[in-house]
Formats: sequence, C-alpha cells, structure tokens
Amino acid sequence: MEEVYDVKNFEYFKNRNLKYAFDMLTGLLMREEVVGYVKHLLEKKVPFSFIIVDIDNFKTVNDTLGHIKGDKVLAITARYLCEKTGSKGIVGRYGGDEFIIVLEGVTEYKDVWSLGHNINMNIGSLKSDEIRGLSITVTMGISRSPIDSTDYDELFALADKALYRGKMKGRNCFIIYLPEKHRDIDMTKERSKSYTSTHLCSRVFHYLTTTEKIEDGISLLFKQFVAYFMVDHICIETREGMNFQVIHPLAKNKNFVHLDYDGINNYFNSIGLVYFNKVEDMDEEDYTDILRDMRDQHISSALYCKIRAFGREYGYLRVDMTDTVRIWQQSEMDIIMITANTIGLLLHYQNKTLEELPRQDIFIMPNEG
Repeated sequence: MEEVYDVKNFEYFKNRNLKYAFDMLTGLLMREEVVGYVKHLLEKKVPFSFIIVDIDNFKTVNDTLGHIKGDKVLAITARYLCEKTGSKGIVGRYGGDEFIIVLEGVTEYKDVWSLGHNINMNIGSLKSDEIRGLSITVTMGISRSPIDSTDYDELFALADKALYRGKMKGRNCFIIYLPEKHRDIDMTKERSKSYTSTHLCSRVFHYLTTTEKIEDGISLLFKQFVAYFMVDHICIETREGMNFQVIHPLAKNKNFVHLDYDGINNYFNSIGLVYFNKVEDMDEEDYTDILRDMRDQHISSALYCKIRAFGREYGYLRVDMTDTVRIWQQSEMDIIMITANTIGLLLHYQNKTLEELPRQDIFIMPNEG
C-alpha cells in the first residue's frame, strides 16, 4: 500500500530516505519515524501538539469479525485521520490500533480543540463496503510542547493520561491535557484497578453491604460512580419519581426530571438492560414515548438497568450523559447490572421497597476532569 500523504511537505522529511519509513498496511509513517520527528521538533524548540489516537473496541472487531476485517478498519481509519489532519500535521501508526498525530506549530487550545472535535464529530459517518455494518469511533489524548513539556517521554505520558481519562469518560471523545485536571492521575494505580472487573464488582458489594442502612450504601456508591466512571447523572427511577440523584458538576443539565416509566419499560431487553450510545440517532417512530423527554434534558447517551429480584421489580438504575456521546462498554454494563441486582436482593431480604427509603438530597460532586 502506498503512503496516504506526502510527508515531504515538512522540512524534517525533505532530505530523508523514506523507502522503508511507511507501514505497509496503513500507508502511515512507522513509529520510529514519528518518534524521530518529534525529537527533532523538541531539539529545534518548535512548538507542536502530540495526539495519541486509539480505535474504540478494536479488539471486539478482531475477535468477532476476524483480523482481515480488522485490517480494513485500520486502513480506513488511517486515511480518515490523514484527511482530517490535512496539511496541519503528520499521522503515524504507533502500533496495534493506536495512531499518532503531530501538529507542527499548532498549540493554541482552540485550534487543537477544533481538530479533535472535527475528527470525533465526523468519524461516525465513515462509509465503506469493506466495513459495512460497523461504526468506527476513536478516543484521543493530547499534550502540547512546550506548554506541557519539552521531553518526549513526558509528553507521551501526559497524552496517555489524557487518553485514559477519555476512555473513562466513555470513549468517542478527545481530552487535551490540563495539569489542573489531570496532573494527579496515577496511571499505574488507575490501570491496576480500572481494568479489573473483579475489583470493581467487589467495590460495588462493599459499598452496598458495609453500611447498616441500604440508603447510605446506595448514596455512597453512586457518588463513587459519578467520579470514577465520569458519568453526568445517576439515580434510581420508580413509578413515583427519582431518588439518590448524583450529578456531575460538568453536566450540561443540572435539573433532571422523571422519565416516562412505562415508556422506558418498553425497551428493556430480556436481562433488564437498555442503552443508547447516541440519543440523537434514535428513530422518532420507535422511541416516541421517551425521545422528547431525553432531548429536553440534553441526554446524549444513556444506560438503564432494572432493579429486581425473584420475579419482583422495584424500579431501574438510570445513568445519563449530557452533550457527550458515550460508547458503553460491556464492563460498564456488567457493573451496572451487578449494582442493580445487588440492590434488588437487599430490598428483597430486608422486605423493603424503594419508595420506603428516605428521599436523598442531590449531591454535586467535586470538580473532576
């Protein structure tokens, strides 16, 4: 495969022998060339932005559709990134499903934000016979030099922190590193706990069962959920209304209201779960009962799970995102289902209903980025 853009538009590459510089699958510069270019910019004190791009859920594509289809996704994504980056910078393949974009001379927040936004907003519209039926999204972490660092390893680490935060927000987004928001992220600790489902399940059980009152455990757990998973709103819905609300301070909406209980109830699957990655794409005819209410509350993505035990339904656990499309992961769904099922069992064995539990105040979490 030929390279998908002319890197010799950039001074560093003009006199280099690039015969073996390109990845055969994607046509992009290989990692070694990109790293060399970045170190050159650092040495010459040229300002630039450094972007790590990760294809969301790529492992699922390989595991379910095969590596041939996965290779096509990589190639199509590479071309798309080059198209959106244009003459502003170079795109390279870092390895696996990760790419690197370097924007020489571009460090203004608004300019970097504009490119990230353009990539994220339009990638869902990628169409190709080679990937028919697939929806490609990416998550990006961004650092800038000299604003954040003048050391390659540190710039990479900071972009990686931003990428991690983007994944925790639900993927399909970009995060520009800001020290006041992301400095204290400890990647070693975060990764060791965030990707261990056993750890998360044990924490759910811990919060719900180590307090004397069910309502105290639910309140404590929900506050942890908002901070950890970076969701905008979580609560429990019953026919009577909402309880145990927690709202993230960055949520676009601060005044969530009760949804049509029966309307939502129509869409739960057999395991008591319903989720929407992108509310704006919901079919008006299929979701007439709830679409207006969700849009009025600026709900962009949602994950709901029934709270039930031994054939009895108590309500449902409601998780919302506002103004941000979230690609819900299976691990997130698992945790929500475990939470809902545990609450259901506690209610059953204590012979209580959600309506009997005291109404909780709305908690506003400390500002997290």
